Amino acid sequence: MDKKRLDLYQLENGYCYNSDSLFLYHFIKRFLKNDIKLLDIGTGCGVLGLLCARDFKIKLSLSEINDTMAKIALINAKKNNIACDMIVGNILESGLESSKEKFDFIISNPPFYRKDIIDSKNKFIFLARQSENLPLHLLLKFVKSILKPNGTFIFCYDAKEIKNVFNAISDTNFNVDEMAFVYPKVSKNANLVMIKCKISKSQTKILAPLYNFIDKEHSNEAKEIFRLCNTFSIKVSNLEQIL
Repeated sequence: MDKKRLDLYQLENGYCYNSDSLFLYHFIKRFLKNDIKLLDIGTGCGVLGLLCARDFKIKLSLSEINDTMAKIALINAKKNNIACDMIVGNILESGLESSKEKFDFIISNPPFYRKDIIDSKNKFIFLARQSENLPLHLLLKFVKSILKPNGTFIFCYDAKEIKNVFNAISDTNFNVDEMAFVYPKVSKNANLVMIKCKISKSQTKILAPLYNFIDKEHSNEAKEIFRLCNTFSIKVSNLEQIL
């Protein structure tokens, strides 16, 4: 049975979710279960966290540095009848580290492009894409401080940054339990890596590659992921259109 469609308002001139978020959700959902506390860091329009809450009975918290995007994520949650809490602002400065708030799962599709590779004058795109806005080593350190003892952190990152990713993970004493690479095409290098981290000593399981396209069409696996996610984007020019 297909899942109920998740309708998502998005800004035409902002950063819109793409296949990365849907592939990441497909990677995440194998580990989810009901009655957990889950935090989505850098939620944007809310797509990743809202998919989790649509398909599982969880206590959902969202975090977003951009106040406009935070408002849109909350509107999207209400539109889809999903309850959630929102943390607005820089999550690293939220004070959660010193609070008693702990999570079973933390997920993130963080900004991972270096400024020297991709730069933007658009505030929304800059915050959503530039790694300087949420440095991975600081994110991992923060995540470790608010995870429950056996908690899980799942995120994706630019595959070309894999050396820096592993260094940051090692520095915080996380262990890579599982990982998978996403390839735009069979003939292209991987452009995304999805990683599940825990404090454990288990060996790393490397999953089969996921190909977005085969020839000029989406692969059967990609098509099935899109079908199961069942998201629908509604583009708006400004926040006032949906208030």
